[in-house]
Amino acid sequence: MQIILHYWDTLVNSTLKPADQSLQPSSNEHLPFLIYKSEAEWEKTKALLIESVISRPKIKDKQQYIQLHHAMLIRLLNKLYAYSQNEDVSDTIRDLYSKISQHLENALSFIEDYFSSYLDRNEKVPTIYLVLSIAELTRQLNALQQTLRENDIDRTLIEILSNNFSSFFGKQETGTSYNELIYQKALMNELLSDGIIASETTIRETLFYLNFNNDEYVAHLYQKFSALIEPLPTRKEKIAALRFEQKSINQLRTKLNCYFSDSMPSLKEQINQWIEEEIKFLDTEQSPEALYKTDVDGDSKIHTSLSVARLALLLRLMVIDKIITNRVVAPVLRIVVKMVTTLQTENIAFGSLETKYHNPDRGTISAVKDMLFRWINILSKL
Repeated sequence: MQIILHYWDTLVNSTLKPADQSLQPSSNEHLPFLIYKSEAEWEKTKALLIESVISRPKIKDKQQYIQLHHAMLIRLLNKLYAYSQNEDVSDTIRDLYSKISQHLENALSFIEDYFSSYLDRNEKVPTIYLVLSIAELTRQLNALQQTLRENDIDRTLIEILSNNFSSFFGKQETGTSYNELIYQKALMNELLSDGIIASETTIRETLFYLNFNNDEYVAHLYQKFSALIEPLPTRKEKIAALRFEQKSINQLRTKLNCYFSDSMPSLKEQINQWIEEEIKFLDTEQSPEALYKTDVDGDSKIHTSLSVARLALLLRLMVIDKIITNRVVAPVLRIVVKMVTTLQTENIAFGSLETKYHNPDRGTISAVKDMLFRWINILSKL
């Protein structure tokens, strides 16, 4: 396969290394030539990319060719960014890195604009792209938070949205994929569109449209629906209220192939399943107390020394790692409620287990980490 980035590859991996003697101040007179040559290379690269893609009749060959050059450009950009962070680099050389980076970014943007269907969107975003994108998202988040507070939006919802973006910002150190960055940018742009954050209703429409299947938001909706039906006096009224909410949600638009997390069911699917489970619970002729008195007697249950929080976190780990493969979590939690006891209680409350499943606290995460380390030590002795 013909590689058309030889010049930039040699330039970045050899000539532009901070330790290279040719980059010392005494040799700076040749730097404008490097910039001129790189700019000419960018113009040549555009034509060669188009020519090379057209000459390949098979879609698979086009895809491999574009993905290879896309990945190479990302690695070269990351190297230049790393060079620019070197404290010993002069401002002149740092400016050189910036200009060469711009040429590489132009080539990368050209590929992303004209050959997007061939790209691997799980590829890591170049560090400089991510740094600049996070800086812009941070500025937008400040504006978003201020407007949400001015519109008197539910504090919990503000916190969920803020936590989402703050968590994404933390990926600056480890990197993130194009898919994740594209999603976060789309979410921010939709939220900042005219009139969207004026009310919780329009925000909900946006989050369902973008399939914001974030655990915190799912748990927030569960709590909202629970609070909605709690004061209603009869089961019939509770079921009617849930059915109305379900109808309203199912009528919301959703964007195709869009998701916050690809490892969890869609937001609509999770909410629909929860509502169905609640209606099934309410629709029975038995009293709520009788529902918890299953055919399983105390001796047939699995007795554990876990807290509800630790049990919930272990279940979540098994779901994320696909040890538990049920697409919807609520039925799994109901089975656990019936079959397992914890250190503190014989009968686990479903609501308590569900809340702790979606919102593990730091203390519980730390305790489960210690437990897993103990298991590793036990395994080494078996």
